Amino acid sequence: MGTRILAAMVVAVLAFSAPAGAGDKSFKIGVLTDLSSFAEPSMGRGSVAATQIAVQDFGGTVLGKPIEVISADMQSKPDLAVTIAEHWYDVDGVDMIVDLPASAAALAIQPMAYQKHKMFMATVAATSELTGKVCTPSSVHWGTDSAGTSRGLVDALAQEGAKNWYLLVPDLGIGKAIAGGAQAAVAAGGGHVVQTVFFPPNSSDFSSFVLAAQESGADVIGVGAIGLDLQALIKQAVEFHILPSSKQKLAAFVMNMSDINSIGLNVVGGIYLVQDFYWDSNDVTRAFAKKSFAIRDKMPNNTQAANYSGVLAYLNAMKAAGTDDPVAVVAKMRTLTMDHFGEPATLRADGRAIFDVGLYRVKSPAESKYPWDFAQLVRTIPGDQIFLPLAGSTCPLVNKP
Repeated sequence: MGTRILAAMVVAVLAFSAPAGAGDKSFKIGVLTDLSSFAEPSMGRGSVAATQIAVQDFGGTVLGKPIEVISADMQSKPDLAVTIAEHWYDVDGVDMIVDLPASAAALAIQPMAYQKHKMFMATVAATSELTGKVCTPSSVHWGTDSAGTSRGLVDALAQEGAKNWYLLVPDLGIGKAIAGGAQAAVAAGGGHVVQTVFFPPNSSDFSSFVLAAQESGADVIGVGAIGLDLQALIKQAVEFHILPSSKQKLAAFVMNMSDINSIGLNVVGGIYLVQDFYWDSNDVTRAFAKKSFAIRDKMPNNTQAANYSGVLAYLNAMKAAGTDDPVAVVAKMRTLTMDHFGEPATLRADGRAIFDVGLYRVKSPAESKYPWDFAQLVRTIPGDQIFLPLAGSTCPLVNKP
């Protein structure tokens, strides 16, 4: 390993563990996330904290082993993520990798984990291809995926008469997945994608992109930017008086609560979001949010919360299965009704976790009554309506007639 890679391995934080005797082996969870680049606000340290809280809430040990949480900065670079994952599995004894804000890296790491008899749980990587041809018996796609998010937003805005879309997405695997899902959903609803533009990630100047989107005359500007890129894009659109607009709507495919907090309700009020977690939904979400806020002074968003619920579900399945064998644990998960913040979740044969999600509208400043009171639930979307149907799956684990 070169010094660059070693420097990228941000060392680990022990979430909670019981004292281990000499020779005891821990169950090690690696949070492979962005801690220093443009995607950090959306996951990063919040994802690490969420995983730590999950381990603490579980009790700190599983099958008599202490549970250890480590983290590394993959800087939103897929090649770096793959290198770190391989070192973690082969050298550092990591049993399970979670998070990973890079779909291209996830598509490489998922089969790697199976070959090495390890576990991979995609809680941030959003490409629906993870439950397609590259599905494995030792992987789970726990977070929402690009197909579901795209379909939810497109269908919601179609009900308001929005037919024509202009797509601005990052030139990354997730951007291509978002574009593909949105294009299919727009076409299915009888609409038209005027143009799809792929911009370089970690950009600072989006003015030419948003001006072109405005001039297109599309009903909706569909933005797939992430983290700091999303915040910069929206702020520049406002600066150039492109947003807010009575003629065009803005749909943000991957916006979350941390983005809203940074940008402000006065700018993003009225935007629609598809989320599988909102901190103020029920007593369970509020309890988790309180613990996360105590660590980071920020409410957790949906991508960070996926680490919490996904890791808890896996640890409970491991306890029920009586083994840490990843194939056996994932098989056990398929037989269970798991908990997703007080709501049921199940696991399909292709590794896709199924749970209900919400269509939310960002509140205006006048509607917000207390700190972080950002979103209003418009409607609940059943899991079997938001995710791609199993019947069309290309996953080899799916039995077809």
